[in-house]
Amino acid sequence: MDLRKLNERQLDSIKEIANIGSGHAATALSQLTKRKVMVNVPEVKVLKVEELPSLFPEPEEVVVGILINFLGDITGRVLLVFPEKETSLLTDSLVSDEAKSNGIFNEYEQSYFKEIANIVIGAYLTALANFLGFLILPSVPALVIDNALAVLSSAHLDFSKEKDLLFCVESLFYFDEGATALHGYLLLLPDPGSLEVIFKGFNLL
Repeated sequence: MDLRKLNERQLDSIKEIANIGSGHAATALSQLTKRKVMVNVPEVKVLKVEELPSLFPEPEEVVVGILINFLGDITGRVLLVFPEKETSLLTDSLVSDEAKSNGIFNEYEQSYFKEIANIVIGAYLTALANFLGFLILPSVPALVIDNALAVLSSAHLDFSKEKDLLFCVESLFYFDEGATALHGYLLLLPDPGSLEVIFKGFNLL
């Protein structure tokens, strides 16, 4: 199935799942951080692999990514990416002042961030699994910190030409009703066969 041929109804179905997942993620993050967390999904779009760098106009910008593979009734991978300079919005409430770094994403912050990102990705995958009645088993998350181009490239390693398209779920995280948002991008890369299974589950084929 060619993602480029998705119609508005199909994209709306994906966004509905994303909104459900964002609600679950906000609840879980609020419980973990003891702060009020809101997660908005302003847009879900389909991107070609070569369009990924457009998410971060500065290719050398340092970003933090969490990559998870998933198995089960559908297979594929998910990459959640945040600008490194914004991650303190998530980690500051969990890391003690003594453990905080001076501009460096240290091992304590990495550990907490991996836990947080795992919760977020898990919320989205659970929403998808529950909506479709599927079994989805996520792998242990892998964290990578590098420039945007390198991290985004890691999402589609081993992808062939027939798998050069993906879903991009833009996610905005707000804390304690603040005006400043943490910008995240959740990239869903289902394997080609799994994509067809997903849309059959939506009754869109």
